[in-house]
Amino acid sequence: VVQPDGRIVLAGACFNGTNNDFCAVRYMPGGSLDTSFGVGGKVMTAVGSSDDDVHAVTLQPDGKLVLAGGCVVVNNFDFCTIRYLSDGTLDTSFGANGKVITAFGSGADAARSLVLQADGKIVLGGDCFNVTTSDFCALRYLANGTLDASFGTNGKVITPVGSDDDFSSALALQPDGKMLHAGSCRVVGINFDFCAVRYSTDGTLDTTFGTS
Repeated sequence: VVQPDGRIVLAGACFNGTNNDFCAVRYMPGGSLDTSFGVGGKVMTAVGSSDDDVHAVTLQPDGKLVLAGGCVVVNNFDFCTIRYLSDGTLDTSFGANGKVITAFGSGADAARSLVLQADGKIVLGGDCFNVTTSDFCALRYLANGTLDASFGTNGKVITPVGSDDDFSSALALQPDGKMLHAGSCRVVGINFDFCAVRYSTDGTLDTTFGTS
């Protein structure tokens, strides 16, 4: 993400010597590391009990940074989100000391995309293992990192799209508040197709889009 002042924030995963953690760096507009961010322009945060993987980052209007992805808790990946203050320290007003971990299905779950609503709520899109296959999954947090009970079922939505595995790639917020969730799904045989769903603001499927 590019901040209004031209500084550039990159987020990803980095190896700490044993496993992967959430990581971020911030550059000045000219490309030099911004030493006012983290330690020498860099920050590393362990989230789960083992490997962490970052897939999305967004900048809030107040300068806080939200990172999302997946992290291993016990044996499975779950949705994981952290929020940094503008200086790279964890925002302790978010979740548990700046971190939120949310399990979806019975297997591997991971957030792939992230959008911020105008009211400060945070929406994550991804995929989760739902008994036998992977499905599109989305959740919404309040600004403090608690699940928004007004979205889906207790803040979560699981949507089977194809007849087999579905994998999420992107999430976009429309001006009217509806959410487009896109990726790939297997319909017949071994091939994957383009797939998209649209949710209403409460997380229910928007039946005016495509087929149901």
